[in-house]
Amino acid sequence: MTPPAQGPLAGLRVIEIAVGASDLGLGLAGGVPGMLLAGLGAQVTRVVGTAPLAIDAGLPWSEAWHRDKRIVATDDAEPVRALLADADVALAYGPEDLVEGRGLGYRDLTGANPRLVYARCRPSRTSLGAVEDYGLLVEARSGFCTQLTGHRPGPIFVDVRAPGTGTAGLLTASVLALLRRRVLTGAGGWAETSLYDGMLATLGCMIGRSERARPEVEGYWEFGSTFPNFLYRCADGELLQVWFGGKGMYAKLIDVLGDEPSTEGYYADQSSGKLQDRALRWRAPFALRPRDIWLRRLRDAGIACEPVLNPGDALTDPHLAETGLAVTRDRDGHRETFVGSPLSVGPLPSATPASPALVPVDVAPAPVGPAPVPADLVPAPVGMGPVHEEPPGDIAAAGGLLAGVRVLDFSAFVAGPLAAQVLADLGAEVVKVEPPEGEAMRAAAYAVAACQRGKRSLAIDITAPEARPVVESLVRWADVVLHNFRVGVAERLGIGAADIAALNPSAVYCHASAFGAHGPRAKQPGNDALMQAVTGLEQAIGGDGNEPIAATWIPIDVAGGWLAASGILAGLYARATTGTGQQVDSSLLGAGMLMQSGSFQRDGELVRGPALDSAQTGYGPGYRLYQAGDGEWFALVLPDERSWATLRGLLADGGPRAGGPASPTGPEPRADDVLATCAPLRGGTLDQPAREAESLLEKAFSAGTAAGWVTRLRAADLLAELIAPATRDDFRRGVLDDPLNRQLGRVAAYEVADWGHFEQIGPLPRHDQSPTWPFRTGRTEPAGPQGPVPRLPSIGEHSVQVLTELGRPADEIDALLANKIVRQL
Repeated sequence: MTPPAQGPLAGLRVIEIAVGASDLGLGLAGGVPGMLLAGLGAQVTRVVGTAPLAIDAGLPWSEAWHRDKRIVATDDAEPVRALLADADVALAYGPEDLVEGRGLGYRDLTGANPRLVYARCRPSRTSLGAVEDYGLLVEARSGFCTQLTGHRPGPIFVDVRAPGTGTAGLLTASVLALLRRRVLTGAGGWAETSLYDGMLATLGCMIGRSERARPEVEGYWEFGSTFPNFLYRCADGELLQVWFGGKGMYAKLIDVLGDEPSTEGYYADQSSGKLQDRALRWRAPFALRPRDIWLRRLRDAGIACEPVLNPGDALTDPHLAETGLAVTRDRDGHRETFVGSPLSVGPLPSATPASPALVPVDVAPAPVGPAPVPADLVPAPVGMGPVHEEPPGDIAAAGGLLAGVRVLDFSAFVAGPLAAQVLADLGAEVVKVEPPEGEAMRAAAYAVAACQRGKRSLAIDITAPEARPVVESLVRWADVVLHNFRVGVAERLGIGAADIAALNPSAVYCHASAFGAHGPRAKQPGNDALMQAVTGLEQAIGGDGNEPIAATWIPIDVAGGWLAASGILAGLYARATTGTGQQVDSSLLGAGMLMQSGSFQRDGELVRGPALDSAQTGYGPGYRLYQAGDGEWFALVLPDERSWATLRGLLADGGPRAGGPASPTGPEPRADDVLATCAPLRGGTLDQPAREAESLLEKAFSAGTAAGWVTRLRAADLLAELIAPATRDDFRRGVLDDPLNRQLGRVAAYEVADWGHFEQIGPLPRHDQSPTWPFRTGRTEPAGPQGPVPRLPSIGEHSVQVLTELGRPADEIDALLANKIVRQL
């Protein structure tokens, strides 16, 4: 297909090096970054080997993710180097012997192409060793498979694709940040991540440990959430997901259902257990009417709710077509509908070029990359306006890819604040604006911890007329203005796109909405639970024929934060190349659909690909969990013909039959017969051989212990991981106490006023200008000279400081404080 001809990345050439990499194993990480860059206008070429891995044969996800890419199949490194010689971006996947070992690493390429932006997805490493690039193995090694209660005891195959989702966000954000820096310095650079990093990138709300937080706060991190999932089966058997976290929705739902009013409110009822009691009582009234009736009644009352759908079902919703989240094309005689680009980036309304300036070179160059190009040799982009990007010297000296970028964060909840935190992790200065009583999620400490690190807090009532001069000063100060208000609210508050353009025409303005900035559903409220329902995630996790299961670590909210951050970074790149302000739109719906973007419609029929079985073990005999005879579990991946043949020989050597004693109805099938055909996944033309192999392997592995089987399989050079039973506390300790995690900055440790010593997942982007965070290895390490300040801001902790820096007069600040329009801690 012809890639998009327009967009902020138009004219850029992206090369994906994917020889020896598995689309199934990498998941979203291997296809979505290039897909997003193509959606922003880049020309993407994907290089694969001439012999695809057997586990990817017929995998339909590839058709969706690579639809706008030119595919080059070669086993020779020389043509790849030729492509990279004049490329702008390289996305490198696969084993190190097929990348660095063939001269395709960053250091090998930068001499010939010093402007190359190189992002590497490496095999995952912790102190336990390296793990191959298969999401299942990463989840098994870390214990992630044990952290969600399934329909049976024991670990489950978690079909949320957490490693791939987070890694896709890390790679996309890193590439866009490096591209912006390249405009400023003329030099390329590198970034690297892994599926393990990506998994951690989705778990910020789940991992934390404090010295003296309140018991209910620390208990959440130690034991997990007790928050009920408001999922109800209606009279027609259909399922409905309800959310009432918005203002007044709790009382409205109580009224609609005829329950007794709450005297203390939503959060108090949650803490006392009354909310959980109500959730159980409400099953009865919902069972009395069909889903369509409940959808109308609840929405008419202002209560958010969504039907529970299967993955891909939402592609038929007219709202998605109108907003570009579903695109339909004719290909090879078929009519196909895919998930479209979830990002929109374009000029601000009436945006004008900023003041003329030379392309600056005062941002620190990559320490391991090429030297910066002298200012007189850095041309402005051909056909573009002059560039104005001059970070203040004191900010630039602090380090980070976004040194000198100022972010004004009006957002609340998770997705918007997380986007701003990603920018802070990359070196931006972020001011969080919240009401004097604090933003809505202050009551949920886990969300504050996961999304507010590195910011300063200004607590101000922006609806008060006296606050307007401050708001305008903030907007003029900012390079980025971010909010996630419902559609229309920002305009009423005087911070809509047109308002920002009038005050600061060179700003990057981002609206991270629920359903998108326009379309028939634009004004409806949304959150993670609703998006899990409507995009099919809850059904995917539940497994074939089972009740849906909601992921408790709000994966779509988190994906929405990384998506919005990537959109902002694309906007900053566009501003750097054109000199004009940019408008960015992203949505939770877009993030949820992106997580299911391997599914598509062909001639009106859903093409979904591998699906989780009813036992919640995996996708087929070569990519799933197995239970051994001792009741313990392990993960097995059989990616290619060699692995399949090795396992066949291993089982055949154990005796003439793969299972236990002979069946009274006849002889058991032989391993060498059943495993004669390599069929690692269910579905497709090899569905029957796959199911037969799966049954045989289940019986074979039931003889012996899980640890014994893993030892035996690994000795035969097969990919297997033992899954140790792990409580929530075990899991978080495995992350926070891992020495390599601390060394690489995956763990942040610092002091918090209310909690004392606090540890959490740290900044995960790793690039050639990564700051040396002073809290990477614990509280005894001396503070380093670089990086954003490690802090979780209290409500209004920095109000006076920020107002003073804006140049507001002292008497004005005093009046705002006296009238309680501004709060200072």
